[in-house]
Amino acid sequence: MTRWLTQSWLGLMLSFCLHVSSAAHAAGGVALILSERGPAYEELADAFAARFGDRRALRILYLDGLDAKGVQALGREVKLLVPVGIKATRMVAEHADGQAAVLALMVPRSGFEAETWPASLSRRRLSAVFIDQPPGRSLSLIERVLPKARQVGVIHSTQGLANIGPLSQEAARRRMSLRLAEIAPSGEVAAGLRQVLPESDVLLLLPDALVLNANNVQHVLLTTYRYRVPVIGFSQGLVKAGAVAAVYSTPAQIGAQGGQIARHWSVGEGDLPPPRYCDEYAVSFNQHVARSLGIKLPDESVIRLQPGGEP
Repeated sequence: MTRWLTQSWLGLMLSFCLHVSSAAHAAGGVALILSERGPAYEELADAFAARFGDRRALRILYLDGLDAKGVQALGREVKLLVPVGIKATRMVAEHADGQAAVLALMVPRSGFEAETWPASLSRRRLSAVFIDQPPGRSLSLIERVLPKARQVGVIHSTQGLANIGPLSQEAARRRMSLRLAEIAPSGEVAAGLRQVLPESDVLLLLPDALVLNANNVQHVLLTTYRYRVPVIGFSQGLVKAGAVAAVYSTPAQIGAQGGQIARHWSVGEGDLPPPRYCDEYAVSFNQHVARSLGIKLPDESVIRLQPGGEP
């Protein structure tokens, strides 16, 4: 009997210790919140986990399994919230109370800066790795693909206005000019295209959901093709759909950089670095569209563009 009681007591103590250890890991850990289910998000999560390293301290969750109260509770259980995508980022901005630091991944710079973050969340505890590219990198690709292009068409929404200043400055430094069209949330992208395409050598697309989305992407690309204006995109999907070229950071590249930031932060729990573009990038070309427009593309393997960095 005594032996049975001793074993039972030891078993209870072991269970208690494991529970306390697990709770301690959760309390000091990281929660990765994915906006959607799909290959891109899984790719990012895998790369993040591999670079972060400590899987016991990492929780991977989907936004469809969380409500406002769930996000609030999560922000009190872990030290770092990592929303992935604009939906998860908006959910965290609206409902987290600022106790946990926040590192947003795979979000447009304009969308991240447009969010209203908790007043208790200082700049040193708020960061991001953007999905879009630094202006110099995008314009550098235009110079490599279309060396004679000087008039760059850009359509943007009011939310995306923050991108235009830095892009204009970088364009002026490279002796390029922007042909701009701003559309209202309820505005027609077609009107913006008619405004900029006649005067543009190339159309640069930015990740602005109010301008370009699944409902109008084919119309935008077909319209530019009719005008014989090549398109520079921001994803491999746009190249497959008809853009001549794109420079972009893959989900794996963004995830790896996010995991690296989280790992360094979790060791020291100091300041998060300022929001930034992804250091790594990829370039894709659409040879068929380029040939039809009379464009001779350079070799993808030798393309080296301006590195990323802080905005």
